[in-house]
Amino acid sequence: MEERETISRELRAGRSLRCIGRLLGRHHSVIAREVARNGGREGYRAASAVRRARRTC
Repeated sequence: MEERETISRELRAGRSLRCIGRLLGRHHSVIAREVARNGGREGYRAASAVRRARRTC
C-alpha cells in the first residue's frame, strides 16, 4: 500500500509518471498501467487501488 500512497500523493503534486517511476525504482510503464487500471491521473486513489488488488488475487 505504501507505493500506492506515494503514487497518489505524487500525482496530486503534478509529478510525471516517469518521475514517480524513478522515485519508486520502477519502470514508468508499470506506474502508467497501475494508474490507468485505477481511475487515471485524476481519479487515482491508493485505498481504492489496494481494495481492487486484493479482490483480483
